[in-house]
Amino acid sequence: MSTSKWRTLLLRSARESALYGYFAARAAGRMTGSAAVVLVQSVEDPYYFGLFGLIIRAARALRALRTEQFVMNSPRVGESKSIPRFIQVRLIDWLSTVKWTGMYRAYCDRIGYRGGGLRHPLGDLIDLWRAFRSWRRLQSREMLNALAIAGVPAGDLINDSYLRFKPAPTVELRDPYLWLTIWNAHRQIRRARVYFRRVKPILYLTSYSTYIQHGVAVRVALQSGVRVHSFSNYQEFGKVLTLEDWVHTKNPDAYAEEFARLPNQQARIEEAENALAARIAGAIDATSGYMKRSAYALSAEPVPDVRGVVVVFLHDFFDSPHVYRDLVFSDFWQWICFTIETLRDAGIRFVLKPHPNQISLNGPVFERLRLRYPTISIISPEVTNLQLVEAGMACAVTVYGTVAHEMAYLGIPSIACGHHPHVSFDFCRTARTREQYADMLRGFRNITFDKAQMRRQSLAFFYMHNLNLDLDEQRLRDAVADYRRAAADPSCAGDQLLRSLGAIEALPAFQRYVSSLTELGNVA
Repeated sequence: MSTSKWRTLLLRSARESALYGYFAARAAGRMTGSAAVVLVQSVEDPYYFGLFGLIIRAARALRALRTEQFVMNSPRVGESKSIPRFIQVRLIDWLSTVKWTGMYRAYCDRIGYRGGGLRHPLGDLIDLWRAFRSWRRLQSREMLNALAIAGVPAGDLINDSYLRFKPAPTVELRDPYLWLTIWNAHRQIRRARVYFRRVKPILYLTSYSTYIQHGVAVRVALQSGVRVHSFSNYQEFGKVLTLEDWVHTKNPDAYAEEFARLPNQQARIEEAENALAARIAGAIDATSGYMKRSAYALSAEPVPDVRGVVVVFLHDFFDSPHVYRDLVFSDFWQWICFTIETLRDAGIRFVLKPHPNQISLNGPVFERLRLRYPTISIISPEVTNLQLVEAGMACAVTVYGTVAHEMAYLGIPSIACGHHPHVSFDFCRTARTREQYADMLRGFRNITFDKAQMRRQSLAFFYMHNLNLDLDEQRLRDAVADYRRAAADPSCAGDQLLRSLGAIEALPAFQRYVSSLTELGNVA
């Protein structure tokens, strides 16, 4: 590791120091003893550090609170390559945790509990044996995804953590790293259960709810009756998670029904069309800020012949598949292999299009696909979706991508499998089983649709997903998006970050959110 990377790992940057100083200088109002407790996930990211700090500081102006840290034990990509690599990664994780634990002391009174560390060796050894037994019993990926530990559903978290941090496009059941991943879940669940049963905070602030390091605390907190707010989707501020809906993505189940009850529907359709048309033209808006590059950015890439062809829109193989519920496949590798084989065996022409914002690890996966299926066509991600539509593509296939409503707007039907953002609308056909999915793929030519109705539905979806906010809420969403972009930009100085935080704090919707926290726990 270079000197500059070690410096980043060990020392606060200028902008991190600015954020720390801002909250440390305003730490008045800290409480101990019987004050109500808020648990904060100590995410190693200036965006969450600043956002959580802003919430805590504003809430403390209204009520007595004791704030505690959940110090995560986060795996690192590629840590299983070798024993020396594993040791190095664990050292890096420990050093990084030391720095960020110190950062969160700017507004946290104490450490609530740690997801890692060596403070409970006997319990960890028992968990290692329990994880080994669970690992050896696994007969399928379906068994893994259904795995529960001490009554806490954990299989999907284990599955997705393995994919991300191994890293691998699919789980190999006999891989010892899977055993270690299951062990990590056992340890995290045991420690979380002890903490939440002993302390029972009134609120837990988290970033994501996927992967072991995020999802375990969320699920144990909810089972313990603790209120959980997540701040990682781009559509809403502080999603309230529940035992029925613990994914951090926005719940889309009632979009169609709710839109049908709204007044002035045509005006809302027009508002959505203005925003979606801008996205199709290549813009990245506040609700698609996770995209580093638009799927509709101008491109000089030659367009292949896709007349009458099914276009399969690939996902990043290393993303968490379970950001939505009830998936048909355990991972994107299983999905794409099934899709390729079904279309090939039915004699249906198709092409694969990589995700425009995939990470570099996907390259070897494409080569693996080509070796397994030598005749497949993988087109350039530089070809825009609009170019594919204009070239005559017939149908879009995805697991749960936003491409479905974009295609509907452009007059192209789509097929998805499992829970996804568009489930309450008809423009995307949704399979609930592998058999249904195969039937839909084979029968894509039989999908009947009215282009005008499909376009209107796509705009109704877009409105409900991205625009169904009052003016104050929109301003808060946009201000948070501005701060997120600034925090992700290393060239953005500390004073710019503080100005962005100040802009959020001044907004009425933020003040209303903080005021709502005074009602939690019957106000200690």
